Amino acid sequence: MSSVGLDCAELGHFSRDLTRPSCDLSLFLQALLLLKYTARASVPPATSRSPDLSVPDRVAGALWGLFVGDALAMPVHWYYGGPDQIRHDFGGQLLSRFEKSVHPFPDSIMQLSNTGGGGRGSDQGDVVGGVILHDKKQYWRRGGQFHYHHTLSAGENTLEAMLVREMMHSLTSTGGRFSAEDFRQRYVKFMTTPGSHNDTYASTCHRMFFEKWRSGVPPAECPDNDGHNVDTIDGLVLPSVVALATLARGESVEEATRQATEALAVTRASSVLPQYLHIMATFLSKILHKTPINDAAAQVAQEANAGRTVVPRGA
Repeated sequence: MSSVGLDCAELGHFSRDLTRPSCDLSLFLQALLLLKYTARASVPPATSRSPDLSVPDRVAGALWGLFVGDALAMPVHWYYGGPDQIRHDFGGQLLSRFEKSVHPFPDSIMQLSNTGGGGRGSDQGDVVGGVILHDKKQYWRRGGQFHYHHTLSAGENTLEAMLVREMMHSLTSTGGRFSAEDFRQRYVKFMTTPGSHNDTYASTCHRMFFEKWRSGVPPAECPDNDGHNVDTIDGLVLPSVVALATLARGESVEEATRQATEALAVTRASSVLPQYLHIMATFLSKILHKTPINDAAAQVAQEANAGRTVVPRGA
């Protein structure tokens, strides 16, 4: 599904209904501060104040940004060489439009990953190919050098963004309040239905979940953690949509954090990520209440450094 082809009515309906990777805390805060300075540098002074938009418009804009940003960044996911590596693979230029990933991609860890569960391991397991990613196992073979999103076309969204759409449908069906049971059912159906998406890769948390699910473990007990690949920034994607929905309904940052933490627990077991969810919910709340994005980033980073927005690990 191309992000540029996303149905405007789908986002508008969702936003109107509502109004009725592992990093430590210091790196997360540095990212917020970087957002502050890049936003300030990229917005002309005359338009630097926050636009006077309604809450539904802000929710729709946030979701558009998620889908467009996901599709734009897709071909350079897991590029650790910075701008030079991007220029090397894309004709000497940084990305300025939707692109397809390159092939071969020798740095791909997918060719070392476990197809039967989480982390690295054998390519003989059949969670990939047999339970999820039904026609994609060939791209996980040893020495294949396939990029993680090899099968996606330019402008097409990744699995995580497609799961956001499932979350949006779930939230719309429940009046904007997160239901773990409703989303869990949608998640299992979406992931195990051939042709539901076109991505090549599923992260460790999904592979561990469905390794257990296939063996007969109840879905509510399938989230797991390998101690390395689960407490990661991709874990914030789905909870961020739940936090946004909760805040858009006029509820508190604390309630948004609570519901976002419930959403996190549907797909992965993590005692590390909830503290980041609280910071993220605080940031989103400021944006929805018309704080300019650069100011919101600076305020949240300052408050978190002062210990006012961080919840204890294990909360």
